[in-house]
Amino acid sequence: MSSSSGSSKKFGGGRPPTGTPSLAWSCVVVVASLLAGASLVHNIYKPDLTLPPVDPPAARENKRDDPK
Repeated sequence: MSSSSGSSKKFGGGRPPTGTPSLAWSCVVVVASLLAGASLVHNIYKPDLTLPPVDPPAARENKRDDPK
């Protein structure tokens, strides 16, 4: 009785395992779910995404100068 052929038949008789999904497919699913969630939240809450006005550069330079 050879032990090498007996052990492989005992556990390897069924179908080979299909394995887990690939990393690329997992990344696609994660990105799609994040985009779907963001779309849902923005459709419900409708946040104001406008940018505030920027000060002109001359006004910012005057604030930096400290008279000594």
